[in-house]
Amino acid sequence: MNALVEPQPQHNLPTEVYRVYEATDPFHARPYRLALCLAREKRLLEDISSGRRLLRLGRLVMETCEAAQACAGAETLYL
Repeated sequence: MNALVEPQPQHNLPTEVYRVYEATDPFHARPYRLALCLAREKRLLEDISSGRRLLRLGRLVMETCEAAQACAGAETLYL
């Protein structure tokens, strides 16, 4: 039997990226770490610039493809 087997297409689905930032806001006495996914980062930045969120992102602490690692390195989540 001569069956033609076609190669399976390679799926290069984008892997989600998570970032952990130092953040400050008027409701916390000290800076804290905020984890967010890259897909929601744009929305958060829009909310900050429009004044809907009284939050300020500081330095980037970590960038990873693993949600668990980002959550472990943060005190607050925006996923």
